[in-house]
Parts: sequence; C-alpha cells; structure tokens
Amino acid sequence: MRALLHACVAVLAIAAAMPSLSWAQTPAPSITKEMAALFQRASNDILDVAEAMPAEKYGYKPAAEMSTFSDQLVHVAGIVQRFVDTSKGMKTEAAHHGAMGKPDVIALLKKTFQSGQDSVAQLSDAQLLETVKFPFGDRMVTRYTYWQGPLYQIRNHHGQLVVYLRMNGIVPPTTARR
Repeated sequence: MRALLHACVAVLAIAAAMPSLSWAQTPAPSITKEMAALFQRASNDILDVAEAMPAEKYGYKPAAEMSTFSDQLVHVAGIVQRFVDTSKGMKTEAAHHGAMGKPDVIALLKKTFQSGQDSVAQLSDAQLLETVKFPFGDRMVTRYTYWQGPLYQIRNHHGQLVVYLRMNGIVPPTTARR
C-alpha cells in the first residue's frame, strides 16, 4: 500500500512538472516579431480593401468635401512612408500623388508597406525601448510607440474605407472572411 502511495505521488509530481518543463523550452516572445506581424496584418487588411473596390470606383467619395477612395489610400501610403523615412533620419513631407488609378495605388501601398515592415523587422526588442523623436509634433517617444503611429493610421483609414465599400454595396474582405 505504501509503495502504491509513493508511486501515485511520484506520478503526480511528474505530471505537475510537465507543463513547466514544456514552458521552459518555449522561446520568449519577441516584441519586434509581434510588431512586425501586426504591421503585416494591418497592411494586408488595407490591401484587401484596395483590391475589393473596382477600379472605376477609385474616384468615389461619399460627400463632396471628403477624400476619394484613391486619395485615402495614397494618404495612408504617404503617412507610412513619412514614418519610414523619419526612422532613417530623412526629412520628408506627405507626398501628393494626384489622381492615381487602382494598379498604381496598389503598387504604391505594397512598396510602402514592405518598406515599413522591413524597417520594423530589423529592430531588436531593446531598440524598441529606445527614445526617438516622433515625426509629428515636438515630443519624444519609445520606438515602440513610434511604430504604433503608422499602424494607427492604417487601421483608422481601413475603418473609413470599409464604409466606402459598404456604400458601394461591397462586403468588406475582413467581414467576408468570417
């Protein structure tokens, strides 16, 4: 009986230790990799929106005083590019590309988003905690907060552009995937 009790205690001790052993083998998450994944997801979502709108609707705007669908996308690319350029020590202003067709807008977005993803991916977790100047206003922030800027812009405009799609009878890709 005593041997059985010892065997049960030993089995329970081993079972209790198993999760901690497997957790110990799991590498620690990387903030940089998580940030790069967020950037990739946000970029893909807005590219999907850009692809969903027919080319002939790129000039659509819900009201006269609002930006066109195309202008919204070009604006996002310009803002992201400004963050990328500033991170490399280059001073740029938001670009004005004029009226662009769907293929050119999508190519611009892809190029800009790839540049942003490459900029984030080359950082270490320690570098994300360093202080840098924010490209808008006069303030210092961590690089982590800095790179939240373009992500915020991408997500903000994604939400606006979903409305543009809905107003044209198009189900947004993020909704269609559900």
